[in-house]
Amino acid sequence: MALQTPSPRVLIVEDELIVARDIEQQLRTLGYLPVAIATTGEQAITHAIDLKPDLVLMDIQLAGVMDGIAAAQVIRSQLALPVVFLTAFSSDDVLARAKLTEPFGYILKPYSERELGTVLAMALYKHQAEARLRTSTRQLKALSQRVLEVQEQERRRVAMELHDELGQSLTAIKINLQLGERFKDRAPPELYAENLRIVEEALKQVRHLATGLRPSVLDDLGLAPALKWMAEQSASRSGFEVVFHHERTPGRLAPEIETACFRIVQEALTNISRHAQAHRVDIRLQRDGADLLLYVQDDGLGFDLAAMQERAMAGGSLGVLGMQERATLLGGQLSVLSALGQGCTVQLRAPWRNLEDHS
Repeated sequence: MALQTPSPRVLIVEDELIVARDIEQQLRTLGYLPVAIATTGEQAITHAIDLKPDLVLMDIQLAGVMDGIAAAQVIRSQLALPVVFLTAFSSDDVLARAKLTEPFGYILKPYSERELGTVLAMALYKHQAEARLRTSTRQLKALSQRVLEVQEQERRRVAMELHDELGQSLTAIKINLQLGERFKDRAPPELYAENLRIVEEALKQVRHLATGLRPSVLDDLGLAPALKWMAEQSASRSGFEVVFHHERTPGRLAPEIETACFRIVQEALTNISRHAQAHRVDIRLQRDGADLLLYVQDDGLGFDLAAMQERAMAGGSLGVLGMQERATLLGGQLSVLSALGQGCTVQLRAPWRNLEDHS
């Protein structure tokens, strides 16, 4: 049985009770849920704070000191709720004041029920669109900041490895060569052997550094072998079992898809090793018609998804946002399912594009 969408909740602000009751009945007919009737601006603010309606339907001329425009200004600035004015006033000075509150609609009395329904529907749609835009803007800001931080961290790591590892190796070779120059023909054979050993070690360090930046198996062999290699590496480091399942398909995927999938799995495995306390992780790569499906599932502790998203919005946990951004750039969608004590599943669905299509 399909769940019904809850009716939008509307606060009515009108100082004439008979008119307010008529508006209330019209709203119910249109499918809205009136939550209260306020007769003053002060009462409207109190009800808005306490009841948190989806929309405020506001008369301008009200009983008391505060009129509807002043009340709307407070409600918009403090609660960011959409306000629609429903009034008989249309003078230029009233309209000029009303515009300053950035209303989502302005209905002049008398009005038709159809007009009321149309304006309210558009007001709610606009408010929801603006809310999504604000959310996207916060996410983009948080991700941009995280990208800069990660870049600096990676540069610092590379610089330290170059200084501590390769720098020392090259310094040792330099000292040995200087010794060889000093002894000339009398340089002991062990000196040359030591130089060769140091060079071999330096080459290993370079390969290790390059693999950490981008494993060559991804470019040389493709996504499936790279994911298998990463699963084995994660299992050996983290102690949990990693099982990789994939359906063999001819040809290679487009490079941007391979890179995005690899990084998404990499981020998911990093989160699992840090937080999940999992015993088993399953990675599945398959084709579903014209789409690619990628799953990463663990049997760990799980987490409160809503709380995690709130932390991410505040800049505290951006791994999932980063994965979602990679999915969006592919024209795909990433979903995360988790609950406390029930592990976590990360699923990516994206258009399947072969390397031939890319070129």
